[in-house]
Amino acid sequence: MELSIKQINEGGTFMAEFKKVVVEKCHYVNAVDEHVEKTCILSHATASILRVSNNGTIFIQVFDNDFGREFPLTQFRVTTAFYHKNERAEVSQTSMMQGNEIIEELPITHGGFENGRINMFMISKQQGRTIAFLIVNPKNIDDYYYRIIFES
Repeated sequence: MELSIKQINEGGTFMAEFKKVVVEKCHYVNAVDEHVEKTCILSHATASILRVSNNGTIFIQVFDNDFGREFPLTQFRVTTAFYHKNERAEVSQTSMMQGNEIIEELPITHGGFENGRINMFMISKQQGRTIAFLIVNPKNIDDYYYRIIFES
């Protein structure tokens, strides 16, 4: 079944497999720039992102090849998302402005994210590849955030 970003944006069911997970620690430099530092968190992992019922919970499962085990990373619901398509990409993204677009049902289980909360979810198709992002803000930290990139 072809993955439809528009269907995902409208709350439809989907399953996407990702061969690579990259976690970046992004430090605020000023209101415009950021300093990005790659981490080793989940550096040898693959992931699945899925929703099994319309407008239901989105589940992120991770298989860590270093430890040879699968575990749920998080699960959440998206209440509002914005859809955009042009000649280069098709994107569904929650807003980062209002803060009530993500309803967390299960906190992030990996301790490397410092009890962080999901602030944004985005999934897109770019040049035939599916890419998803999570922005995670660590609890009580204003100096940096984590960007988790899932690549097909």
